Amino acid sequence: MKSTYKIVLILLIMCGVFYAETDEVKTVMEGDSVTLNPDLTQIQGIVLLLWRFGDKGSTIAQIDGNDILYEDYEAFRGRLQLDQTGSLTITNVRTNHSGLYKAEISHNTGTSYIKFSVTVYESPSVIAGAEAEMKSVSVKEGDPVILQTDVPQLQGDELIVWRFGDEEKLIAKHDIEAKSSPLYYDERFRDGLKLDHQTGSLIITKTRTTDSGLYKAKISSNKQTSYNRFTVTVSEPGLSPGVVAVIVVLPLLMTAAAGVLFYRRKNSELNNQKSKISERQNETCKYYS
Repeated sequence: MKSTYKIVLILLIMCGVFYAETDEVKTVMEGDSVTLNPDLTQIQGIVLLLWRFGDKGSTIAQIDGNDILYEDYEAFRGRLQLDQTGSLTITNVRTNHSGLYKAEISHNTGTSYIKFSVTVYESPSVIAGAEAEMKSVSVKEGDPVILQTDVPQLQGDELIVWRFGDEEKLIAKHDIEAKSSPLYYDERFRDGLKLDHQTGSLIITKTRTTDSGLYKAKISSNKQTSYNRFTVTVSEPGLSPGVVAVIVVLPLLMTAAAGVLFYRRKNSELNNQKSKISERQNETCKYYS
């Protein structure tokens, strides 16, 4: 078996065909970008570079001399960025972009192959973008509320992900490009969520006090990724957030005041006891004198 492998390897080298020994592994989150950077510094006289994808090795992009060309591959349409160094960037990736990518380099002495294995994961439980502005929204229980994103108009290739709470539980997701319906996950909202198909904004149709908390949105497109953060306060009907704050703080103030009064009373009783003891001691001294 080893001899056969050596013979095949020798034949490939003699024919000018060279393979990378191992695949470079890339992992990326859906909606983000990934760059495949083949090291071409050791290859001289490059004539043609083809980027291929999948088991079938379909060509998705190429460099022919000084010309950069992209194939009309639907899954990659508008997503590829190839430069003269051979680096290929795929923007706004989806799980269907997972697979084998191969750079096929034709040069003066033969053909070389550099392979990359890419795995795209679904959005994890944590959304980045802590630097995004925190917007505060207050609403009375039972009323609707709109968490307005900073995207004026969706372009049709976006992936929208909404999460709720400190644990950042997934509550809504919509892959606009897939032309599928939005997905809603958390039962606590009981069909009370709706995504705006033009801006990606989240609408809570009938709020409850349990809906108070932190909301985060990530909207990824082929051109950019935007983040939005909201802190929502849902108060009981007829009570403004200011009144709710007073109701929460007032018992604490009353408890503190009661503690002060108790301390003063005990201190007064102690002083009275000390005074009485002092008077008795003075009377005793006068008696014996």
